[in-house]
Amino acid sequence: MSVENMLTPEDAEEPEENDRVFPDTDPAEIPLRHIPGINIDSDDELANVPAWSGLNVGGNADELEALRCIVCKTMPFTTLYQCQHEHTICAGCYQMRVLDKMLGAQLGTCPQCGVRIYRHEPYRNLAGEHTLAQLMVACEDCGVHLQRGLLRKHGLEDCPRRLVPCKYRRIGCNWKGMLGEAVAAHEESCEYHGKRGLQLLDELQQRQEQRDAKQCLLGKIMKLLQLPHITVRLLQLLPQLEGFPRNNFKTCAMFEAFSQRWSVQLKWQTPTDVEEPADQANCPCSLLFQLCLESPDGCRGPLGLTYTLVSGTHSDVRFQPNLCEKCDFTRENVLGPLTPLYHNSWQSCAKLLNERGFFGRLLMARI
Repeated sequence: MSVENMLTPEDAEEPEENDRVFPDTDPAEIPLRHIPGINIDSDDELANVPAWSGLNVGGNADELEALRCIVCKTMPFTTLYQCQHEHTICAGCYQMRVLDKMLGAQLGTCPQCGVRIYRHEPYRNLAGEHTLAQLMVACEDCGVHLQRGLLRKHGLEDCPRRLVPCKYRRIGCNWKGMLGEAVAAHEESCEYHGKRGLQLLDELQQRQEQRDAKQCLLGKIMKLLQLPHITVRLLQLLPQLEGFPRNNFKTCAMFEAFSQRWSVQLKWQTPTDVEEPADQANCPCSLLFQLCLESPDGCRGPLGLTYTLVSGTHSDVRFQPNLCEKCDFTRENVLGPLTPLYHNSWQSCAKLLNERGFFGRLLMARI
C-alpha cells in the first residue's frame, strides 16, 4: 500500500510531500507481518532489522513519555500492560519481569513500585496502545508523515529512500543500495547480468548446500526439544544507551540452571580498521554469543550440554539458527564456543544494541 494523500476539496492547495498520511488504522487491524520481528527470514538482511522509531510530529512529548516502558525505556509497538498505579510495561518486559517470575516461587510485581500483578488479571493499557499506533510520525529517511503503526511497512515497501537488493540476488549478487538510479545503474553493469547457466552452476550449488545445512540444523534444534533433561531461560538485553562496546565481550544475562550459575556474553564484531564507517548501511557486522560457567568450583565433573539461543517472541529481529552440541563444561573449561547470532549492517546492529535491545530464549539440555 502506498502513501495516500488526505482527501481535500478540489479548490484546496496540493499537500506537501511531508503531509501525506495513511488513513486511520486501529491497532488490532495492523497485520502481524507489519509488527517488528513477525514472519521474518533470518537471512533477509533488508527485512530482518530493528523497528523504525520515526520522528514525532503529532503528539504531546510529555504524554508520550508516560507510555515508555518503565524497564527497557522504549516506545512499544504491540501490547501495553500497566500496574494499578499506571506504570507502563511493554509485552516483552511483562513476560520477563512478571510472568516468568510466577513460574518459580516469586510473585509477579511491578518492576517500579512493587505492587502485586496477577497473571489471570492482566491490566491492558488499551488507550496507550491506540495512541502509539495512531501517533503521527515522520519517516527518518524520506520525511513522509504517517501513523506509527504502519511505519515498518512503509520502511520495507513504500519508502522512496529504502535499501533494495539487486534483482539477481537469487543467483548470487549481494549488492544492495538505495532505490532509484543507483539500482538501475548497478543492474545494467551487474556481473550476473550476462552469466550463463554453466557459469552459475558452482555458485548455485554452494547456495543450495547452505540451505540444506540450515534445514539440517533446524532439524537438530527440533530434536533438542525432545530431550528429557531440558530447561529454558528467558534472556533480555536492555538498550545500551551509553553504547555497546565493539569487538569486546559484554555480559547480558546471569541465571542459574542445573545447579550452576551461568552467564551469556555478547560480542559485537566490527571491522577493526575503522572507528566508524562513513557508509554504515553497507558495512557488514555480526553479533556473537558465548555461554560461560560462572561457578566452576561447584562443578564436580564434566557437565555436558547442548544448547541454542533463539529470538524471543517480542524481539524486533530473528536470530540465525545456531546449535552448540555436546559441550563439556569443567573447572578448566568454562566457556562454550563463540557462536554467530545475528548478521547485518553496522547501522542495524547499532540500532538493535543501543536503541531497541532484544529478547531471547536459551534452550539447554543436559546430555
